Amino acid sequence: MSIAISEAVENRLAGRLAGRLAGRVQTPDLPLVAQVVSWLDLVDLCRELDESLITFDPPSSEALALHEVVLNLGIGCGGWLLHQIKTNRADISGSGQTIETLEASLELLRILQRSRHSDFPPAEIEATRQRIFNAAA
Repeated sequence: MSIAISEAVENRLAGRLAGRLAGRVQTPDLPLVAQVVSWLDLVDLCRELDESLITFDPPSSEALALHEVVLNLGIGCGGWLLHQIKTNRADISGSGQTIETLEASLELLRILQRSRHSDFPPAEIEATRQRIFNAAA
């Protein structure tokens, strides 16, 4: 199997898995502890996708697009889940997590998002890096 075919299969699988996990996070009749665990699984998938981008230098446009979409899904689900927990003053101790650890995981996803999918053009980012790191002392 070629690398391109393997990557396409992995991308489809990751996309489907992300969609299913997001669905579980937002299933209202599912116990909240299960929703928390499903979201943390989605966070792990986001981290794995981010790490896989390092493997391919430069990453394909398809891999970058999947990365961005899955991160957005994770961020949206995490924000919604935290809102539900806080609004309902729910006890999530059965998940082994606290509000603080969930907020930290959500912030991690936001950092991963900003690090790869900036609103600034890559040339502008590179020019800024050059000014900062190659500036005369």
